[in-house]
Amino acid sequence: MVTDDTQPLTKADGRHILELLSQMVTKQDAKGFATKEDLKGFATKEDLKGFATKEDLKGFAMKEDLKGFAMKEDLKGFAMKEDLKKFPTKDDLAAMERRLLDHVNFLDERNRKDYFDMLEIRYDQHDVRISRLEQHTGISPR
Repeated sequence: MVTDDTQPLTKADGRHILELLSQMVTKQDAKGFATKEDLKGFATKEDLKGFATKEDLKGFAMKEDLKGFAMKEDLKGFAMKEDLKKFPTKDDLAAMERRLLDHVNFLDERNRKDYFDMLEIRYDQHDVRISRLEQHTGISPR
């Protein structure tokens, strides 16, 4: 080790100084790097062998293949959101269905009442006719 600044460095002193510098740089630089423990969670070459290679991907669509598909400009002739606002929504259809069912139920109730009223009138007329027949034939009512 160099003790006297006035003396020239020997080869041994130079090697010793280089060794100290390399240890200092390595220790200082290594503080920000990952350790072996940190790297255990990452994939190794063996792990990556199960993934697709360039050869495996050759059958898939390439940029050139996709040029044949529709672009934004090609789709402009189709229905847009504004066009679809002309048509009823699910809520509109559900409300219309409720109104129709209410109307049908109302008509059904009214028809049922009319039918029973008609039956009652016929029944009353039936009683009158039976009474006349009983009087005419002399059969006494029960």
